[in-house]
Amino acid sequence: MQNKLTERLAELQKLLAVCPGDVLARCDLAILLEELDMPDEASFNWKAVLDFDPNHLKAREGVNRCRSRTRRPFQSQR
Repeated sequence: MQNKLTERLAELQKLLAVCPGDVLARCDLAILLEELDMPDEASFNWKAVLDFDPNHLKAREGVNRCRSRTRRPFQSQR
């Protein structure tokens, strides 16, 4: 199972290197990073989604989940 997650992680990172504005791929990556217990990296990607769409509910929820896991307050980039 871990090998498939690692493969998917590499695929998503490769896709985002070519098309960094792909919101769906970035959401998938953030979810995968959460599953891999990497909340800092996941939060970075959720915040990138919010840069493209500040009202994206799934991304807002993701940021809150990651924040609760790292115990860091959310800091707006604006």
